[in-house]
Amino acid sequence: MKSSNRLYIIVSIILHALLIAALSLSFSFQHTPQQAASEQPVIQAQAVSAEQVEQQVAQIKEQRRKTQQAQEQRLAAIKQQQEQARRAQLAEQKRLKQLELKRQQEEAANKKAQLERKLAQEQAKAAEKARQKAQAEQKAAQEAAQKAEKQRQVQEAATRKAQAERKAQQEAARKAQEKAAALKRKQQAEQQLLNDMEAEQSARRKKEIMSEIQKYQAMITSAIQQNVITDSSLKGKTCNLTVTLASNGFIVNVSHVSGAPDACRAAKSAVYKTQQVPVSAEPDVFAKMKVLNITLKPGG
Repeated sequence: MKSSNRLYIIVSIILHALLIAALSLSFSFQHTPQQAASEQPVIQAQAVSAEQVEQQVAQIKEQRRKTQQAQEQRLAAIKQQQEQARRAQLAEQKRLKQLELKRQQEEAANKKAQLERKLAQEQAKAAEKARQKAQAEQKAAQEAAQKAEKQRQVQEAATRKAQAERKAQQEAARKAQEKAAALKRKQQAEQQLLNDMEAEQSARRKKEIMSEIQKYQAMITSAIQQNVITDSSLKGKTCNLTVTLASNGFIVNVSHVSGAPDACRAAKSAVYKTQQVPVSAEPDVFAKMKVLNITLKPGG
């Protein structure tokens, strides 16, 4: 605004100077024609000054154009930084979810290990109790053998019985340990299989989501492109836009990412005219497609 006022003042001064020169020339023609001829260079000097003013006006316009272009570039850079920050935030949220899942898995594994240790301790106590019982029986057998020869055979039988029981107990303890080890291996194998199945299912679902997003992105781009008013002057020009969608398919926001300004004006007009587009009813798919980048060709 200050530059415009300054230009108007300069032009006004030049016009007044030319008017005064013209009046002086007229006065000279009426009184001294020879003097008018001598003042002709002054009028030429004023013409040169007007040309300089036009150059200054052109320089001011060029400076305005460069300033506006710089502002548009800064605005595009700010929008790009905002998009990068949003993507970084989504990546961080995903990483935190993965860490939480890992923590839960480790906590479950720790609980499982604690239960297994407790079971092993109980088994050890039972084995110790059995060992002490066997020792007591053996002592009783020895005492019985000392009491009388008459009871020797009976005592021998009791001793053999005690030995057999001890062996049976040891065998039972061994089998229990083998069974516990086999159960542990089975549980580990089942857990590994479950982990593999979950990983495979997650990878398959991610692939399905990406396929759905590409499908809907093509449908949305086609729907908006149909509302573009074709302009031959825009042929070969494209516009890249970021479109934000509501869960019902309504377009709630559109922003310019890159492309020629005239092409992007036509592209935005087509987006606003479209209003609503098809979206996925699956929450995990829509979560990935609610902010889409689309490219339109207003020139056909």
